Amino acid sequence: MTTVVPGRPHEEPPIRLGSSDLAVIAPREPEIAEPIAQTLARPATIRSIHRPVVALADGTCLGYQATVRVGDWAARSAAPYFEAAAQAGLSGQLGALALQAAVRERTALPAEKFLAVEMDADALTHRDVLDVLDLAGQISDLVLSLITPHITPGHPAIDVLSGLRARGLLLAAGVGAAGLGDLLALEHLVPDLIQIPAELVRDVHEHAVRRRLVENVVDLAEDLGAAVLAEDVESLDEASVLRGSGVRLASGWLFGRARPGFTPPSPEVCEWLRVWNTQPGLIPRQGATHEDWDETQPLVGKPVGGRYIDLDSYRKNDDTQWPRLL
Repeated sequence: MTTVVPGRPHEEPPIRLGSSDLAVIAPREPEIAEPIAQTLARPATIRSIHRPVVALADGTCLGYQATVRVGDWAARSAAPYFEAAAQAGLSGQLGALALQAAVRERTALPAEKFLAVEMDADALTHRDVLDVLDLAGQISDLVLSLITPHITPGHPAIDVLSGLRARGLLLAAGVGAAGLGDLLALEHLVPDLIQIPAELVRDVHEHAVRRRLVENVVDLAEDLGAAVLAEDVESLDEASVLRGSGVRLASGWLFGRARPGFTPPSPEVCEWLRVWNTQPGLIPRQGATHEDWDETQPLVGKPVGGRYIDLDSYRKNDDTQWPRLL
């Protein structure tokens, strides 16, 4: 019972939250609307969307990365489904359906392009996954991206990978949160492609340590005979620093978001990459030729010429309506 003292306002006792209370108010992952077993029973709800992978040297589209989506909401990550499948001991079955959805799209894959698909190393040893790869026929245009943090030399997936690579499959592995475990795994996996995650790519132009780590990964890749792919590149600044650090491949919002089918990368960004060697700091823009530019005209209203704009003025936020023309 709470005692109220005359002449004093009634004060409620302080609220004390225990761990169970915090669990209630803490943010949660989106809830899965149906049990994972029902999802497995409806393989048509599992589909694959793709984002382009470009060569930073000239903007050439070399391939696509497949991303799994479950249901009709394209923006929703499939990670909760895979987590639920792992807890239920069904990761192999879900992995097989996801792989099947990606492989099915290969019929529309442009010529001379690769398709990278993610796979957990434990799921890779499942019979259903191996059946999908056996039925896929020629797999030299497939890149298998391992999402397992690290694999020990005695992992059963090592022998499976050896057989698949003998058939032409390419292997990709990342360097991320597992740190030393990832690096040691690269030693015995000897991948064809090493992926640099978003944690190192994000704002790499503003962080000297991140740039140094990227350069170290590039040096390691050269020793292993692997190419380097930077993921989740979102700005021209990041792309220019990554390219200067020796990274050859990149994907992310800058080049094109993940969509159904195989959409070409941004033509504007690819053009910038092509001219970057000869005119550093420039980004392409639609407009007339340099010959049409009249230097006596003020920089107001619609620009009357200039195919490129200065990247520094493009980033500058001032009163000029249009960036400075070259």
